[in-house]
Amino acid sequence: MAATALVIDDDRDVQLLSKLLLEQHGFAVETVGSLGELVRQPSLLEATLILLDLELGEFTGLDILDYLYDLRLNAAILLISASASENVTRAIDAGRAKGLQMLGFLPKSGFLTGLPAFLSPLEAKAGMPTAEDLTQALEGGELFLVYQPQQDLQRGAIKGVEALVRWQHPTLGLLFPDSFIPMAEKHGLIGALTWQVLELALAQQVRWQAKGWALNVAVNVPADFVKEEGVIESFKRLKSHYVTGPARLTLELTESVGIECLNYARHVLEALRDLGCRLSLDDFGTGYSSLRQLYRLPFDELKVDRSFVSLMEQDDAARAISLSVIDLGKRMGLEVVAEGIETQVQLDLLTEAGCSMGQGYYLARPQSAAAFEQWLGERRSHESAQPASTPSFSSTC
Repeated sequence: MAATALVIDDDRDVQLLSKLLLEQHGFAVETVGSLGELVRQPSLLEATLILLDLELGEFTGLDILDYLYDLRLNAAILLISASASENVTRAIDAGRAKGLQMLGFLPKSGFLTGLPAFLSPLEAKAGMPTAEDLTQALEGGELFLVYQPQQDLQRGAIKGVEALVRWQHPTLGLLFPDSFIPMAEKHGLIGALTWQVLELALAQQVRWQAKGWALNVAVNVPADFVKEEGVIESFKRLKSHYVTGPARLTLELTESVGIECLNYARHVLEALRDLGCRLSLDDFGTGYSSLRQLYRLPFDELKVDRSFVSLMEQDDAARAISLSVIDLGKRMGLEVVAEGIETQVQLDLLTEAGCSMGQGYYLARPQSAAAFEQWLGERRSHESAQPASTPSFSSTC
């Protein structure tokens, strides 16, 4: 499948030049000049690469970055502008804080010479997986999990991990979820993928329990998982294959879960809780009817979205939202997990606010099961070597 590119610029000359250069590098190219055109043609955003001009008149590139984030799309984004300004840096920082794949900035004055350098890493992986590839991957064991530790921020204990799926493609190499989850959803493969991830996570949990490690494992599941016919019976069958059962399994669901029928969603979620699952409301505050979902559905946990956490130390509004979510969760008796912790300042602010749990690159990156076991073992050895009079975090799980 050819790599695709979308040029968003209201300058017709830039559109034509970009199209010419990108086609020379093997991209199939579409061009638009405004946010309005994108809203009317959202399928154009399903591109490998987006070239985005920051000066678009009434609506700016920042507005379009918000739109990309709201749609949960993750094309590589290259900002272009007639002049380098504070807006460029602000836009790149804002995009990265939202988890968007920001390649950087290219001034229009250096467009001809500068573009190839940005394209080379994309060209190396220009081939995109197909639905047939994913079907074979599900059958052939090409999917695997990495684990990001989750730390008790008040006591320092490593209480569990979030399991994140990866795909070792035979020709394209290592693929991250943003390159195949949307395709799985589009082609009806997301259910099979989710069940395989759950099975891999439970199997790993059993191996850790055999070592005496009572670790909770959190798994992201799509909203359609709740709607799937026979989901409860299927989960019972999965549980029967594991001696310990999923008593330490957390299902992380986004705010779109049950949005069409809350009563039905509540029925399914309560049944999953009866089977030993904890339920987490993920990406809180970034979706649809957050408070209604939180009030009507039986969640045990609330996750503060990384787009707020990562901006806490420089953005008063992001800090206020993060602290308010923590306070709301505590008042409702929920465990609150902050994701995307990247600095000591963020960690301190969250800890002081009474946030229950945290995860992020500052604490530990996602890693293979073997690497995580080594990391946790070294952490325990270091902590056990601390003098008794020295306060230290305990990693007892």
